[in-house]
Amino acid sequence: MASPTVTTLGLQTVFYLVFAVIAYFVESGQEFKWHTASELRWVILDTFVLIFIYGLFRFREGMTKDVYDLESKKDTPEEPLVPENVPAIIRNAERSAGNTAEQLPLFVLSMWLYGCVRPVTAGVMGGIELILIAVYPILYGFGKKHGKFLPASTIPRYIMNEYMAVASIMTIFGLTRTAAAASSP
Repeated sequence: MASPTVTTLGLQTVFYLVFAVIAYFVESGQEFKWHTASELRWVILDTFVLIFIYGLFRFREGMTKDVYDLESKKDTPEEPLVPENVPAIIRNAERSAGNTAEQLPLFVLSMWLYGCVRPVTAGVMGGIELILIAVYPILYGFGKKHGKFLPASTIPRYIMNEYMAVASIMTIFGLTRTAAAASSP
């Protein structure tokens, strides 16, 4: 059995090669250039909403720990008013914030780079990404294990982020078909 490192490296390489082939055709004739704020408005809005969601997840993580730790440590003869699944609630809050923090740099960088190639498409992909980030806590679930539909939030995000990054790099280095080659029969 191959080591996880070798398997990950192999999968990552295959994904990048597939994205490169797709970008070669899809991004033909595109230029990498800085666009106006008006053209980048959806990318700018996505960035603002991402910061807002990330802030919510981080505050939720801290408040969840504070509330349940205080409730469980009350010095009373009565049972603390803590739901039975507190560890799962805390784990959900931690993983929601943690997953967002893990993917945030790749998302922001790839979306802004791709915004220099196709600003509207980058903004739309960013909006889809934000929806998938927002549903992560729901899909993660509150059980002992994460929910079985969690990959429906994470896998499309990795695919979009990595495609935007590869397509941007290929456009920067002129590795896509030229406009003349793309339009000739």
